[in-house]
Parts: sequence; C-alpha cells; structure tokens
Amino acid sequence: MASQRKLDTEFSVHDAISPISPLSSWTISMFSDHYAASEKYSPYSDKLSPQSLLQAKPWPSRPQKLHKGLGGYRWWESTVDVIMILIPLPFFILGAAVIAVNGKVVEGRELDILQQSIKGATTLFPISFAAITGRAAVKYATWKLEQGTTLGTLEQLMGSRTVASTFVTQVQLRSFNLIGLGLLLVWSLSPIGGQAILHILYTPEKFTTSDANITYFNSRQQSYSAPAGPFQNQWYPGFTVLFGSSLLAPTPVKKSSMDIWGNVKIPYYSSLDSNAPKDKEGWIQVSEANTSLTYSSLFGIPLFGLEFGNTTLNIESSYIELSCSNMSTTPILETPTKELIKTDIISTAGPFVSFENASDHTSWSIGYKGEDVTAVRDSDNSTYMYPQFCPDCLPSNFANVSFPPGMLAFQEYIGFDSATSIFCEPSQIYVESTIFCDRNSGSQHCEVTAQRPSLLPHLPSEITYLSFPQVALGVSALLPNSTPNFGAVNQFQNYLYDPLSQTNIISGSNSLSSDGFSSRLQSVPLKAFGDRLGQMLNAYIYSSMWNATTYITGASFTGIENNLVGGNNASFIPADIADLTAMIQNRTAAFTVSAAQINESQVYFAFFPWLITFLISNFVMLLAAIVGVYYSRRTIVPDYLGFVSSLAKESPFIRMPDVGVNMDGMDKARMVKEMKVRLGDVSDIENGKAQVGRLAFARMEETSPVKKGRLYV
Repeated sequence: MASQRKLDTEFSVHDAISPISPLSSWTISMFSDHYAASEKYSPYSDKLSPQSLLQAKPWPSRPQKLHKGLGGYRWWESTVDVIMILIPLPFFILGAAVIAVNGKVVEGRELDILQQSIKGATTLFPISFAAITGRAAVKYATWKLEQGTTLGTLEQLMGSRTVASTFVTQVQLRSFNLIGLGLLLVWSLSPIGGQAILHILYTPEKFTTSDANITYFNSRQQSYSAPAGPFQNQWYPGFTVLFGSSLLAPTPVKKSSMDIWGNVKIPYYSSLDSNAPKDKEGWIQVSEANTSLTYSSLFGIPLFGLEFGNTTLNIESSYIELSCSNMSTTPILETPTKELIKTDIISTAGPFVSFENASDHTSWSIGYKGEDVTAVRDSDNSTYMYPQFCPDCLPSNFANVSFPPGMLAFQEYIGFDSATSIFCEPSQIYVESTIFCDRNSGSQHCEVTAQRPSLLPHLPSEITYLSFPQVALGVSALLPNSTPNFGAVNQFQNYLYDPLSQTNIISGSNSLSSDGFSSRLQSVPLKAFGDRLGQMLNAYIYSSMWNATTYITGASFTGIENNLVGGNNASFIPADIADLTAMIQNRTAAFTVSAAQINESQVYFAFFPWLITFLISNFVMLLAAIVGVYYSRRTIVPDYLGFVSSLAKESPFIRMPDVGVNMDGMDKARMVKEMKVRLGDVSDIENGKAQVGRLAFARMEETSPVKKGRLYV
C-alpha cells in the first residue's frame, strides 16, 4: 500500500484515527487516498508541512489520564474562578451603599461618587452577567456531556450564551421545556438588572429634621445702668445710636417680629388674645392675624448659630411692663433762679427720685419711687457685690420677702407753665417663647409663634430692675439724653405720641413749644402710653447689659468668652431646665439650647422595588458564578464544546494526534492556530471530479470552494 507507506513518514492513518472511531471502512479508505493526494499537492514546503506544523507545538508525547479537580487545575483556571466569584461583589456593595444613604441629606462629593458608580455599574452589569452566565452554561453543558445527555439539551445550553441567542435558540429548536424556560428567565435578568441600576437612587427635595444648638442672649442678667461710672462707656454710646435708629425705623420694621438687625422681638404676654385657648402645657399660639400684638422692646433677642432652613426653639426672657393710670396736669412751681423747672413730683429730693432736676430746656423727665432692694439685701449676712443689678442676682429666699410695688412717674412740661404727669406701676414679667426662624441664602425671618409664663424660678413681679436705685437713677439721667433735641423736636416724646408716623417723629414739635395749656399726651390712651414707654425702657435695660449693643448688631457670641466680667460669660453646651436655672442665677450672658431644624434639601431616596430587582439579578449572577465553578470542578473531561479546534480534531479530513486528551479546546487552538481550514468540497480528488460533492471541514488545501447549484452530501 504505497499510500499508507507514504503516510508513515510521521504516523499511520490508523494512528491518526482512533480505533474506536465510528468511521466506516469507506471513510478510512477515502481518507487514506485523499490524504496521500493532498500530500502530493500540498502547498506547504517541507519545513512547513502539516506534520511539521503539528510537531512544532508541544503536543503531549503519550496518552494521558483524565484529571481535573484541585490538584489538576492550573493557576490561571483557579484565578478565573476567583474572579468570577468576585465580580458580583462590587454590585452588592453599591446596593448596600444605596441602602446606607437612604433618607440622609445629600452631600455633593458623596452624591458624585454614587452617581458615577451607578453609571459605571449600568454599563458593566450586562457585560459581567453575560460573561459569568455564559461561562456557567458552557461548564454545565460540559458536565452534562460527560454524564450523557441529548443533543437538544446541549444545543439549548451552548446556544444560550447571550440574551438574544437564548431567545433565538429556544425558538429555532422548538424546545419549550423547563430548561428553556429557566434559561429565558435567567437571561432576562441581564437587561432588567442593568436598567434597574438606573432607578435605584433618587434625590428628591424633602423636609428633614435634625437637632441644632442655638445660643441666645440672656435678657435676665445684670444691668450696668448707672448715672455715672466706669461701665457706662461699655454700652451707652452704642445704645444712643441704636436707639435713635430704632425710633426712626420704617413702619414695617416697627410692626415686624424682628428689629432692624434681625433679632427676634418678644411680644407682651398681655397683648395676646385673652380669649385664645391654652394647651395643656399653658401655651398660647401667637397668630399673625392678632392685630393687638405689641412687642415689649424696640430691640429683639440676638440669636447665634442659625443655619439655613427652618429652626424652632424655646427661649426664656424677661421684660418690664407698665400699667399706667391717673394722668393729670398741674402748674409748674416758681423757682428763684428761673433756670430750673420745679415740681413737687419728680426731683432729686423726690418723692419720685430723679438723678437731676429739670432745667428750662427739659421737655420731659422721669422718676421712680419704691423700696430699695439693695437696702434689704445689705441686711443679709452675705456680701452684696456691685454691679449685681438684676432680680435674678438676688438670693432665692427673696421670693419670700414681701415688697410693695414701685411707681414710675413721667412728666411732660407744657411750655413753662404746666406739667402733664402719668404714673405707671412696673412689673417684671417672665415668659417662655417659642421662636420660629426661616433662613435662606438671601434673608432671615424669625417670630414668636407661642408664649406662656416662664416655668423657671423667679422673684415676684414687684421686684424689677427699677428696684435697684442705680438702675432707676441711670434711667432718669441717661434715657432723656438718648435722643438729640433739635430745638423744638424731641424724638422720644414724638414716639410716645405716634410711633408709626415718620413725619411726627422727625418733625413733630415738643411740648415746650406748646401754648402751655394742652398736651399731646392727653390724646394718647394710657395703655398705649405704657406699652410705648415700656418698649423704650426695656430697650434701655437690654442695652445696659454687658456689651449688649455689640451683640444686638450681629457680633458673634464667641466674643463674650474674651470679655469676662464677674463670671458674665457664655455657655455653648445645650442646657436643660436645671442648667438654665443655675446659669440665670450665675448671670451667664448667653445660653445654648437644643432646637429642631427643618431643612428643605435634597435627600437620598432608595427606590426599593428597583433596588430589590437589581439585588436579585446580582444574586442570580453570583449563583451563576458558583455554578460555573462547581461544575468546572466536577467535570474531568476537558473543555470541548464551543471550540473549533475540537471540531477539527474529530474531522477525518484534518490530521491531528489522538494524544492530549487533557488539553482544553483553547489549548489545542493555540497549537494549530496557523493551520488554514475551510468548510468546502472534499470530493475534488486527484482522479477527477465527482458528480456529487462532499461538504466537510478540512484543511484549506484539501478542499475546493463550494459552488452554487451543485449537489452535495
């Protein structure tokens, strides 16, 4: 057999074809003749003949045992297994991150990271799903092939390595069974899971509540009011400027819940609707529609620490309220010098004590008559320290001491002939107010929304700041000089007449220029007079507290720490009721309280239906990775399915060794990747052309191109 001897240059035909091959004897004979002919006409040189091409690669030289498992696995196969298991983990981390931020306020850098991660995951998820699930299908199909299965099952599995091919394969095979249904369900999670990622996180605008710490100025601390002394320059020059500005403020500001500098004004508790219902804790809601609402001072309470958004807090405060009655007009007494206006009501000698007597250019004066609380204090065994001028500066046992109410007298001089006198009884009122502030980038608005009498310990209302002689004398000496007197114009008096008329305050004539018989005060109701005088008196008292004018204009409270006077510092630790009581008695200048802050801001919103869909899809991908690893370890045959080299090895028209059974299809492909092949006609042999062509997968030089219209088998 010449042809067989010709083939023996490397190995015989029967060496190339396994003895257990089902090829017929005709096929073997045909292959022997055909291969001999192809050797004769091969375009390869001796150096690049098919035999030398195969021998140039490191094919195993002898038969091998089938083995895989942990001992037989190569490092790159184990690496691929580990990578397949790890790929789903970043997607789980993304899902966990979305759950972790759900409901939190959006932070710029954090949001950017999440958005970039979601965009990346949307792109990578379908790719990862296809890689892992497609590998699992091949590994499972290889295991099924090793165990024995139908060609239909193998075609279903091998044809289901992408989303589109899965659907097409089931339709083409007409295999609508459980395997096909399972494959369709699994692969449908690839696009669904990828799209779900885009919808797992939103950032809607929402109101969020958080805790805040707000510091506010203590209006119950000691006053440094005195007709003269070293402390006067700390506050009085600033007060006169702020006081004049407040008197001349536009009408909307005077009616507003805030002063010119944005400090919240405290209303008189008595101005609230007396018929308004109280809740079980004694709170009365302050309605903006309450036209009778009157504020207790020209100056508001400074707040520090307000952030953007809505803030609600409760503050403690105190003010003097005047109850006025008995308006009368009496003649002015003659004096020898004619330089002083002498009355038998207000003077340095009393009965209503003033720091100085009125002069011929004095349009009004004020005096106080009442018990000297410091005289009672001096009889105590403990030491009284200046300038502890405040009701809360007194020991708590003063609550058991009976004090008659004091009386404040106000006199307006009508020309040089008569004086109109009004007498007011002062009361120290202690209230707790609920403050609501709305702050944004352009403005801030604060107002009292509810009020009730203070629940903290305090002395009887008869003990006021005016119960301290130095404070009362300071009022009589400094308050009349707090506004400039432009000849016939006195802004203080004009505010008492009509506080909402700018024309009146700026250009209204004072009482000294009147005809000597009528006073403009006579047209002012006593209630309105008491409220207006109280507003200016309380502004004076507030300003006389240590460096108050600085903080009224917006200075940071941190400066209080650098200006300590007799323990008059600030607390920046949130205080409860017990702490507030102690700090008031210690004359702490500013308190810090807890507040509820509500912001309309972007928050993270995890859309759980889509998030659960994404996590289920990712979990299925993880299961697919585990399935791929599991069946890869259980299978001992090499990877055969899906490789062209495996098809070539089984072709009787391509000469390849039978050895190398442990080599995967990709290993074999690397060995013969330079070989040229074609699916063509192998019937064109040396002796002529057959009438019917034979279609086969063979080396390119051993085939001829197929022709349209020819018959093939």
